[in-house]
Amino acid sequence: MFDLHRKVIQTFINEDIKDINTYGGYKGAYILKITTRNLGLAEKIARYCESLGSEAVIKENKNLCNYEIYCIAEDTSVYSLKIK
Repeated sequence: MFDLHRKVIQTFINEDIKDINTYGGYKGAYILKITTRNLGLAEKIARYCESLGSEAVIKENKNLCNYEIYCIAEDTSVYSLKIK
């Protein structure tokens, strides 16, 4: 897990978070997925991710009545291997 993801988790661990997951993504990116039912918190987490230089996306899951925030951190060493 990247320092960026650690900072996000440490900052929001005491908030109204339902679930936290990490995934290996396409082209060597690592994805932190945080699930919450609070849209305001989702927007706050996404802004924080972006302030750290990461890309962030919020997806509304209407079936489960929650919001999923995806915070993407690139592993440049892996990405450079894929494009060569």
